[in-house]
Amino acid sequence: MAKLLIWEPDEQIARKIQDFLKKDAHEICRMDETAALPSQEEQPTLVIMDARMRWSDCRPLLEACCKQNLPLLFLTADKRASAHAHLKALYNGRCEVTTLPLQAKALRSKLTQLCGVEEGNRELQVDEEERVALLDGRRVELTAQETALLLALMEKPDTPVSREQLLRKAWGYQSIGETRTVDVHVQRLRKKLGCEYIETVYKCGYRLRLA
Repeated sequence: MAKLLIWEPDEQIARKIQDFLKKDAHEICRMDETAALPSQEEQPTLVIMDARMRWSDCRPLLEACCKQNLPLLFLTADKRASAHAHLKALYNGRCEVTTLPLQAKALRSKLTQLCGVEEGNRELQVDEEERVALLDGRRVELTAQETALLLALMEKPDTPVSREQLLRKAWGYQSIGETRTVDVHVQRLRKKLGCEYIETVYKCGYRLRLA
């Protein structure tokens, strides 16, 4: 678990960072524009800073982070490589840049690069007879068809599975028919498990995300 300090005045972006990382059990703190960097005793593992703020606000924090040798992750809406290089040149220490709007996978990847923060793997078990899923210790009641669908997705976690494959595995269909029933049951599963666990794969089907 890492202690992450967010310096982000935009409430929506700060909340999104917290939502993306809440499964990873990190300690996440926010700092407003008037606060000082925590003392050595309370030092964070890494600082996340929105680079769109005024330079007069950013500079004191950059200097404080450098003195404490803290890794720094810049957030920017500018996707140009030259802009990213400019930001890295501003900080004399370990730093990375990620672009807005934020993507969970990219954010976790940058954290890993900076300080070796491990991406948390989700724990999922299914009791087929009881029709119950245990997701990170949380008990989720399922119907018989939802259980069959989840088991089909679990055969290849983090790998796209087509609607046709799911029809064969979860419903036992030998011929390809109407795949709308898969979409309906996936939506029901998402409501129970959480939308972030089942990802739609464009022009293919679905993927169960456990990593």
